[in-house]
Order: sequence, then C-alpha cells, then structure tokens
Amino acid sequence: MMLPSAVCLGLAIQASFLLSFCRPFSTNNNPRIIQHVVPTSSSSSSTSLRSQILDFVEPTTGVRVKLVGAMHYNPSSIKLATDSINALEADGQLGSIIIESCDIRWNATMESNLVKEALMSEMKAAHDLGMKYQRPVVLGDQRINITVSALKSGAKEAVLDLFQPWNGGWGRLTESISSSRKVAVPTGDQYLGLGSFLDPKLWGAAPVSFIKYPLSYFVKSPLFAAAVFGLIILGGVDSSDAYVADSASATDLLQSLSISILETVIFARIFLKELLADRNEVLAESILEQCRNYEAESSSGWLEKLFQTNNNGDKSTGAIYAPGSVVGKPEDGKTVVAVLGLAHCNGIKKLLTETES
Repeated sequence: MMLPSAVCLGLAIQASFLLSFCRPFSTNNNPRIIQHVVPTSSSSSSTSLRSQILDFVEPTTGVRVKLVGAMHYNPSSIKLATDSINALEADGQLGSIIIESCDIRWNATMESNLVKEALMSEMKAAHDLGMKYQRPVVLGDQRINITVSALKSGAKEAVLDLFQPWNGGWGRLTESISSSRKVAVPTGDQYLGLGSFLDPKLWGAAPVSFIKYPLSYFVKSPLFAAAVFGLIILGGVDSSDAYVADSASATDLLQSLSISILETVIFARIFLKELLADRNEVLAESILEQCRNYEAESSSGWLEKLFQTNNNGDKSTGAIYAPGSVVGKPEDGKTVVAVLGLAHCNGIKKLLTETES
C-alpha cells in the first residue's frame, strides 16, 4: 500500500508551503477582543499588484500602520522589511516594530548562534534595526505553548467532526472552515491579492526559504524535527510503494484519493482557525496597543493621563518587548510597523479596520 507515504508526504508538502507564509509557532490564555469602528476609505490603503505591504490608518487612534508581509527567511522579504524600516527612520516616522514571534520562541532563537547569523530571517533583520534605531521591538505573537495546545485541540475536534456526520460533525467542520476563512483570508481591492503571493522576486528566492525554514527547526527543536523527518522517510521507503503505476488497482487509487481529501480538510481546519484566525487576533491587538502610544495627544483625556502608571508613559497593556528593547512611549507622527507572514496580513488589516458584523 502507498497510503503511509501519501499521508506523510501530503501533510509535509502542505505544511512546508503554507507555513513558509505563516510562522506557526500573549501573555495569557484568555482570548483578547479588539474593538472596531467603521473602516477607513480605500484611499488610505496603498497596495500594488505585487506588493507585500499593506499601508493604512488604524481608525480608533488615527495612527498609520504598515504591515510588511513576508515569506519567512526569503532574501526578498528580508530586503523589503529592511528597506521599509530604514525609509521610515530616515523620515523620522518609525514607531514601534512588531514581529511575528513570542518570547518563548524568540529566546530559543537567540540561544543559537547559527540561527542568529547564518539563518537570518526578516524577523531578526527587523529586530536588529529596532535595536540600532532605539525603537520599541514587540514580540507580538501568541505564545507557542498556547498555539500548540490549540493545534492539538483543533485537530482532535476536526477528526471527531469528520467521522461523525450523523451528529452534525460535517456541518460544524464546514462552518468552522468557512467562518475562519472569511475572517482570516478576506479578499478585495483593499487587501493583498494573488499577485502579492506570486511575485516573481519572491519566488525567485523561495528555494532559500524552503531550505532555511526547515533547517531552523532542526537547530531550535532537533528532536521534534528529527521525529517529523523520520516519519516522512519511513513513509517514503515502504517497500509496498515500489510498484508499477499501471498495476495500481482502482480501489488503491480511490483509497489514496480519499485519504488525501481527508488530510486536506483537517489541515485546512487547523490552518485557517488555529494558525491564522486565532493568532491574527493576538497580533492585531499587539499592533493596536502600540498605536495607542502614537495617537494624537488631544484624543487622550486628562483623567487617562492622571491615572497612567506604566513606565515612561507606555500606553500599551501587556506588551512583551524583546530583551534589550526600549519601551514604548507617547510620541506624535509615528508609524507602527509589523513584519509578518504574508498569510496574516489581510486578516489582521480586517480586524484593525472593520466593524464586526
């Protein structure tokens, strides 16, 4: 049978492709809700066919936000993040820099000299520029332990729903995938389009991402990476896979196709909800909290200022700053920059600019 190989390789290919756009791995376990207002006009957003940047004004604070989308470890993305931050600093507009990482993951990354130097990422490049320019660098992602726990629960729910159609399982699964897609992957002129993901410059350097991204996991989590790699190898060397295509029966092909469909449905469920939608809320709130530091003084009442107790007047609540970073403080005319996986950008902009229906 070729099923073990099909399952392992299918999941591996899907994960490698999608996670290069969305690094999968808050300070607490409670979901954090963002208050929204009516979206700003489309004229406040600047996107081009192949741009990986969303530039808009966060409506509750009036602060400019720039989301820099990346394919992780891609040289083109590293250059885009670096150029964007340098340009804002040159104009005196650079505010806080939010990166798609949590304190647990970031500290693990910084413990490895190989990851820090040889496996340079857009996150590390943005962090280093923040330190150079003495700007706040925020680790804005959901903590990895919360994400892993959510992934386990999500996968379990998806499998149970998939095999319980008589109990409304298929309906729940379909609704979960559909609702998560609408929130996490919105479409429209004000969002990044397909051209942003298919940019020739991005894909020209994609082989570097496909090498460095898995390698970074071997360096940071060697046991976990070795286990996954071992499963793929074991699935691929099954002697039953050594067959002539013409001899495969219709039953084998149908069974293989069914397994592929099932694994795709399960992966779509956890990718759209646990890896994108849920983490987008945490990342969006991290951005919003930094925007509060740069909103016009007139929008802050005297009572709020009187009871402001954070060090240096930092208006953000629960922000996790990178070790050695300066802390945010009220300033005018600044732009909040977030360096994120491309897959997160549209969903985060939707959360920051639109009213929930």
